[in-house]
Amino acid sequence: MKRNENTIAGNGIPFWLCAGLLALLLVSTLSRDITRPFYGIHSWAEAHSPWLARVQIRNGFSYTKGFMTWSVGNPPTVNPRRYLDHPQITNLINSAFAAVLGLNEWALRVENIIASVITLLLFLKILKNLMDEKTALLSGLLFCLFPVIGYFGVNMWLYPFTLWGIWNYLVIMKGLKENIQPTKQHRIFLAICLFMMLQISWEGFFFALGIGVHYIFRCIRRKQFPDKTILGILSISPLGSLALDFGIMAIGYGGFSKIIELFKWRAGSGEMAEHIWSDWFAKCWEFAETNFTLPILLAAIMYLTLGQLLILASQESKDNGEFTRRRFPQFWLFFMPPVFQLLILKGCIWKHQTWERPFCFPIAIAGAMAIMLLGDILGKINKRIANAGMILLGVVFFTASVIGTNYYYNIRWQQPAKIEMIKLLNQKIPSDKALLSFEDFIIRQHPAKGDFYRPEIAWYLDREIVQATSFAKVQEYARTGRYPYYLVPAVDELSPLIAELQKHYKMFKYFPGDPGEQKYGRFYKAGMPPYMVFDLNAKATASQAG
Repeated sequence: MKRNENTIAGNGIPFWLCAGLLALLLVSTLSRDITRPFYGIHSWAEAHSPWLARVQIRNGFSYTKGFMTWSVGNPPTVNPRRYLDHPQITNLINSAFAAVLGLNEWALRVENIIASVITLLLFLKILKNLMDEKTALLSGLLFCLFPVIGYFGVNMWLYPFTLWGIWNYLVIMKGLKENIQPTKQHRIFLAICLFMMLQISWEGFFFALGIGVHYIFRCIRRKQFPDKTILGILSISPLGSLALDFGIMAIGYGGFSKIIELFKWRAGSGEMAEHIWSDWFAKCWEFAETNFTLPILLAAIMYLTLGQLLILASQESKDNGEFTRRRFPQFWLFFMPPVFQLLILKGCIWKHQTWERPFCFPIAIAGAMAIMLLGDILGKINKRIANAGMILLGVVFFTASVIGTNYYYNIRWQQPAKIEMIKLLNQKIPSDKALLSFEDFIIRQHPAKGDFYRPEIAWYLDREIVQATSFAKVQEYARTGRYPYYLVPAVDELSPLIAELQKHYKMFKYFPGDPGEQKYGRFYKAGMPPYMVFDLNAKATASQAG
């Protein structure tokens, strides 16, 4: 009797029912504490999109011109700065979601959950047509368990377009088990996906490059000339999209010089003073351990090294290659994009562990193959031992992933008390006025990138921040009436300034500091100095002045 293609071999459970359960697992993980403030790992990046979406929704196209725009306060800045370093369409999509779901912490997290589930289902759709259903589902499970996915999710809409593009490419190349006849529609969808990849994220370039290089080498290996139509789609569509992105940047920047400087920065040492390969590889491994967990990484490496020798030996043996079914399907198609991404813009890795996220696909497949290959090897001894070994390895993977995901969710890049302080100031300061502060709360990454407010500060303090580091400047600004409060760290070095302030202005509130915390010898939870807020519209009391 012929087995139903939509059931898992041997037990009749519908494949897509299991896929739906994996989707629920992913939703439950990403929904964890979904209303949390933007104070966790990469808080500045997480808050950036909501901040830009708020500007778009509140001020409209007449103000933003459809571009990502930095602005705080109401009325907003007359001549705002545009954030042109990234493709612009993502901001419009995010703004649409925020307009429907509201300007809050969870709105874009819901969008990310939707995109992540679509990515998972497309990943499973591809794998179901490349390998057996059990291994495909196991790969999907590992994808859901990775801490980098369980905390960050996918890169919004890049991965859905990427995997849909890979699906259409494999259909056109007849690289799937299922006999799907390629049509004009598949070519159109491939072209659309390749174009949209680069309109959504720079990461899309590396996936487009990986698909294109894969096709060229496929033709070389088969000793055949590339099909002109396919070659045109694989080159013109992404390059046209890239040209559009660069054109928008060049118009905004008044030329290409800043684009070149940005590329040199990210292709070079990035946030480091110089590029040292040993340090770079150490950082890659450090992030990989937390992104994918050490047990899964080791299992994937064992499969990709010793496992391949076993498969090769099996292929050459006389028993028809009992382990050859554990070959990695379309390995180079999944492996090249993340390698291109890491090596071409190698300077990104220092502060961005999400730069390793494209490795989720090949590592998930390799990890699943490792479990299945272990079962095959132990099965030669005893089937029960094989099942026990596979279950044990799966439990180790699951446990490590839960611990790793909890670790990510518990990291604090911002002290929660600091966020509460900023929220309070936002309530007290009218929207048309500003905060006077000793600190400027500005991010300064690179001259080519430009300076801007730290996004989580801008999200919670929707007011302009003006810096004043001397008492004379504080008095000068206070006389204008535009600055109701002055914020200053209550640290020993600033004692003379604080003493002068206490003589002249009423202290509005004192916020205790926090030393922060390290874990495993690394940064874990941010600390903060104590802060004092002075009311610039109220004179100091006699007791305070004394």
